[in-house]
Amino acid sequence: MNRVPLFERLPEIYRTRDAEVTPANQLRAYLGAVEGPFEALHRHIAQLYEDLFIDTCDDWVIPYLADLLGTTHLKGDPRTLRADVADTIALRRRKGTLGAIERLAVNLTGWACRGVELRENLGWTQHLNHPRPDAGGLPPYGSPALTRFEVPRGGTAPIREPATLALLGTPFDPFASSADVKPAVDDQRHLNLPNLAIFLWRLAAYRLPRVTPLAKGRIDLGPQPAGLARFVLRLDLHPLDIPVRLFNTSRPGFLRAATSGGLVAPLTEADAVPGPLLDARLASHGDAYVQLDFYDPAQTPPSGFDLGDVGLHLFMPQDLAPLLVPPAPQDQWRWLLRGDNLCAWETGLRRPAGIGEIIIDPDIGRLLVGLETADQADRLLAPVDGTLVSRMQASFTYGATGPVGAHPQSRHFPAPPADAEVRHVGAVTGGTSLQEALEGLENATGPVIVEIHDSLVHPLDLAGLTGTAVDGTHSLRLAQSLTLRAAGGHRPILLLARPLSLRVLDAGSATPFSPGVRLEGLYLAADEAAPFPPGQALIDRVAVARLELVGCTLAPGGHSLRDGTRAPMQPGLRLADGYGFSDPDDIEAFVPTPDILIQRSITGSLAVDPRYRLDIQDSVVDAGLGFDDAPSGRYAIAAASDPANAWGAALDFQGLTCFGPVRVAAVGGLGGIFSQRFEVLDDQHGCIKWSAFSGAADRLPANHFCVHAPDARVYFTSERFNDPGYAQLQRETDRRVRELGPDDDAMGAFGFLLEAHKWTNLHVRLREFMPVGVRPLVVPVT
Repeated sequence: MNRVPLFERLPEIYRTRDAEVTPANQLRAYLGAVEGPFEALHRHIAQLYEDLFIDTCDDWVIPYLADLLGTTHLKGDPRTLRADVADTIALRRRKGTLGAIERLAVNLTGWACRGVELRENLGWTQHLNHPRPDAGGLPPYGSPALTRFEVPRGGTAPIREPATLALLGTPFDPFASSADVKPAVDDQRHLNLPNLAIFLWRLAAYRLPRVTPLAKGRIDLGPQPAGLARFVLRLDLHPLDIPVRLFNTSRPGFLRAATSGGLVAPLTEADAVPGPLLDARLASHGDAYVQLDFYDPAQTPPSGFDLGDVGLHLFMPQDLAPLLVPPAPQDQWRWLLRGDNLCAWETGLRRPAGIGEIIIDPDIGRLLVGLETADQADRLLAPVDGTLVSRMQASFTYGATGPVGAHPQSRHFPAPPADAEVRHVGAVTGGTSLQEALEGLENATGPVIVEIHDSLVHPLDLAGLTGTAVDGTHSLRLAQSLTLRAAGGHRPILLLARPLSLRVLDAGSATPFSPGVRLEGLYLAADEAAPFPPGQALIDRVAVARLELVGCTLAPGGHSLRDGTRAPMQPGLRLADGYGFSDPDDIEAFVPTPDILIQRSITGSLAVDPRYRLDIQDSVVDAGLGFDDAPSGRYAIAAASDPANAWGAALDFQGLTCFGPVRVAAVGGLGGIFSQRFEVLDDQHGCIKWSAFSGAADRLPANHFCVHAPDARVYFTSERFNDPGYAQLQRETDRRVRELGPDDDAMGAFGFLLEAHKWTNLHVRLREFMPVGVRPLVVPVT
């Protein structure tokens, strides 16, 4: 509720005379000073009522409300602690039921969960006079609703049904197995009578609202037998031609008679969990994974992009609809879905594409569309300047360890300053192209904010901007601070034709605080078609007071290609002494020591000379060298001029996963994981805490609570960029790395997720809620 300021409450006579005295507005200034503590006191009093409720109370109140309910205290993420207290009474009333265990796990972790009584998967011989009934009281094969997709208790596996066989070994495995008598431990699925498996999906699923797939080809196969497509269209979902593993969205289950009497829906269903799409289930359960709709391209901006709750949503242009005439006796066109391996689609498919069939390879994010006529094909792939461009739009979901790097997530921005100029990019009112939005920065009279309102690809060539030719290169010349950011829910891609270069308009006008540049929520990549200069960093000049990279991805390369090999690495930053000025007088006049702040971002190698300051928080720096890789001469963090012999800028870090050697002048920080040698010039000052090192003859300052390989082994789910489990610590990692980092949680870039606390909290509650004789096994799925 908005309050009236103290000065505005005064009678008009006092406000008028306050403006007439010399100097003016003395009373306004006095009451303004009083307003601060008065406002804080007012907020505190108003919060006292909110603190009576677990939904609105401050974080510090949560344990006090827990005491009122008599529940034990936990530590960790305030959101999970709040949910635990809020559901205490409801869960205690349902204590001992499978639904209560599942809800408890979701509250304490925030991950999708499925509880499975593993005794139900044990194979056993039934008495022929008394077969165990299924739900509804009928014998195993007596249900009239039974289909070949279902495996009743006691039934045999349908070996010719790939959709059902795809569930083998998953949390939804319906098949009977022999008992597992090995000691039951976490992280493994042990089938035995007392075991209850609690499956958890730890990876986060992010959905891009709309992207334009990359058109890879249009093939005319000539006349075909009836039902087979003559025209086949090839598309890659990732617009940068990078393989991407498709995920599904997480959705609650439906009410079923077999679950709590039909009153409570299960939390998870086989085709509605935030895990990888299963290609074998697309043909029979495609509606749970894929949705197809039409959009209207004639409107500006195009309309009809209403997202469904599925992992992959395809949008066809509306003018294609009249051409989709089904063959008699059908009266409605029906798209067919199929999963297949499209890794080598140039050599053909084992099963040819049918008319109206969409073949999906969810492992690498490829589509193949079969059509009947050339007109239909032209509506989806149209030639533009001699290049095929997809008119099909798509929304797809991918998996990542957490909110590190550029992802389509909600963002809340403060109100811009009164003198700021906001420029919009994309299909919104007043929107322009990114190239146009960056024009005229040298003439700005106040801070400039450029906001991108889509998740499409935005080419950027500094040589195409007016007045960027300076100091023998092309640089953005900034008269004021610049913010370049993604709107909430979007992840735009900036495709750079040449390195991003930043400099102040006048070297002598820069102060230690301005101008600054902030990049937020952006995915920066090199445009190979430009071509981007080989070996150059994505950002190669920062002649400003401060550069902030917040929630960004400076694509480091090194991702998996479709043949299993690894793409070349791409440097992220290269910042040399001299700041790129060609005139020595400019170097002398430039006062600031530029601060480079990297927060919750992913970047390639950082080559930064000592005339900069480097601050990294909750980020991944990737030079492509893991713990088991031999040194190659590449450095993750080092000097720009002579990486092997000089020393890089002073480094301060908090939560850092570094794939490659580090060589810096000075260091201080906590919560790092360093896969290669770490060298510091000034090892007599500074301190490193709660970090893991390679043990390869490191040269370190004072360090406390640190561990070293091979005594403390570190295993990642994946060390390759763009993989779903990139930089995620495996459960096999040494306990000290997983649980004894900063705040008694994990070391590395993802320690802020407090996953160790979630794991511990769940085990504490399971001991309280588990029925007698039942043994819980917590099993991570992703």
